[in-house]
Amino acid sequence: MKVTNQQWDAEYASGRWDFLSARHEQTRLAVVASFIANYAPGCVLDLGGGRGDLLRWCPPASVSRYIDVDVSQVAMADVPEQPFPVEKHVMSLADYRPGATGIDCIVASEVLYFVDDAASHIDAIAREAGGVTGIVISLVAANRKKPNWEKASGRIWSQFDDLGWPLHQSVHVHNHSNDAGWDLRFYLFDRD
Repeated sequence: MKVTNQQWDAEYASGRWDFLSARHEQTRLAVVASFIANYAPGCVLDLGGGRGDLLRWCPPASVSRYIDVDVSQVAMADVPEQPFPVEKHVMSLADYRPGATGIDCIVASEVLYFVDDAASHIDAIAREAGGVTGIVISLVAANRKKPNWEKASGRIWSQFDDLGWPLHQSVHVHNHSNDAGWDLRFYLFDRD
């Protein structure tokens, strides 16, 4: 069953997705921001960026422009003001096409479960944007309490493995207080 933008908006308005901005979710975003600052500064495309929580962690000098693509207008209303341009695109990331926009880093954090053939879609965005230096993927880690999420993550990681991208780093972040974990992969492309 496909969820409509109106349903996502209603869920954000009701607080259903508030946990994404909670402290226990922030460690992985801090790690992502560090990667951006050190390896792929510039224009950041945050697919499924919602409220822009990633921006809390990005040093302003590491971001020249921020593009948030999310299905919920309600979520994006909370994206904080920044000293650099912020673009908000209310749409499914499956419908997003960047054009030749000069994107330096693509972030897809906890969003690819909702896209068919996620890796091919991210690859197409990167190719169309041209010049992408870094791509960050974050998916829920294996957890015996959530076998369906584990299966979805395994399927998506397999798709990225098939692309043969140059994996620069991988990190596992685990929050022991709620037994939640995430696996992050950082792909770094030599564009010199």
